[in-house]
Amino acid sequence: MNWNVDLTGETALVIGGTKNIGLAVAQALQSAGAAVAVVGGSDQAALDNALDTLSKSGGEAIGFLKDMSEEAAVQSVFAEIEGKLGPVSVLVNSPGYRPHGPFADITLETWNAVLAIMLTGPFLAGREVVRRLPENRKGAIVNIGGLSAHRPAKDRAHVIAAKSGLAGLTRALAAEGQGRIRANCIVPGMIETTRKAGQPHAHFHGDEAFARGSVEDVARVVLAFSSPRDTYTTGQTVHVSDGRYMA
Repeated sequence: MNWNVDLTGETALVIGGTKNIGLAVAQALQSAGAAVAVVGGSDQAALDNALDTLSKSGGEAIGFLKDMSEEAAVQSVFAEIEGKLGPVSVLVNSPGYRPHGPFADITLETWNAVLAIMLTGPFLAGREVVRRLPENRKGAIVNIGGLSAHRPAKDRAHVIAAKSGLAGLTRALAAEGQGRIRANCIVPGMIETTRKAGQPHAHFHGDEAFARGSVEDVARVVLAFSSPRDTYTTGQTVHVSDGRYMA
């Protein structure tokens, strides 16, 4: 029995795929044979670097800078991917927007922006997969969750709300797509990534007892849940965190 993930003939879309965990996931999907599309927010240099990295592997890859919390943008991205690479059968939602601040200081504008990027966007993208995937095809959706949704930290109320909602959305998608489109949530722990100024990692009690992980640690687990041909494991939340959280 071959346990390697074979995504030959599949088209994968990684939202938030231009750097850090998202880029590592895009590379893993491409290495498994998928044609890959990545979407970033507004960082042209990051997109250019991601496409250059993916092109060196010799596989098909295209990229976009789009606000995926906007319905029209999501629809246009899916339509262009279909025209160039085929219908999206593997979706990885990994957008990141994590402003920090005490609960009392969070503005409604910031609250709405965080939920739009980290929850509404995955909803819109997941809906496009459900709507557009041909009836004779199967699909896989992997949402990238957040440890603070399970071990709450200070100064992250909006992020915690969005990531908690994402875990719930994953279960809803799994129920809707049972037998055809599976959906799972992968929750990274403390992963070595490059973040913008003002976006530190959350701090949890006793964190020094655990090792930090790599983006490749997360990408390997995401890849394991990415094959549309495997439909039996769905609706699960899986932690990649060196035991920081144990369900």
